[in-house]
Amino acid sequence: MRLLSVFLLVLITAVHGFSQETQVNSGQLNINQDERLEELIRRHISINESRDGIPGYRIRIFSQSGQDARSRAQNITARFFENYPDVNTYMVWDAPNWKVYVGDFRSRSEALKLQRKINRAYPYAFIISDRINLPPID
Repeated sequence: MRLLSVFLLVLITAVHGFSQETQVNSGQLNINQDERLEELIRRHISINESRDGIPGYRIRIFSQSGQDARSRAQNITARFFENYPDVNTYMVWDAPNWKVYVGDFRSRSEALKLQRKINRAYPYAFIISDRINLPPID
């Protein structure tokens, strides 16, 4: 209880001091900064606007290179879709490998639930962090 009283006293003092300072120093604030900093901020905003999706997780169920890797990736994608039609599948060419990812999970625990469910059919599946598609709005 005593700790709470001390915390409140400090908080009230800080707020009171801040408001007095604001009233006394109300005026114009000039910020001098390097122009390169503004350019970095513009670039950062531009990069973020160009990205699709949000940070999340997917499960990689296949990754292979070679002459028949593309056809194997297509077969695995089709087979997975037959068994789990409500889970999005993604086939990606990431030189020199064809990879198959499944799901759009906002949390690692969501991805882990599906990974456990598919573990028998895809024993080498593992969770990766990735940019995922936004969930549909109902």
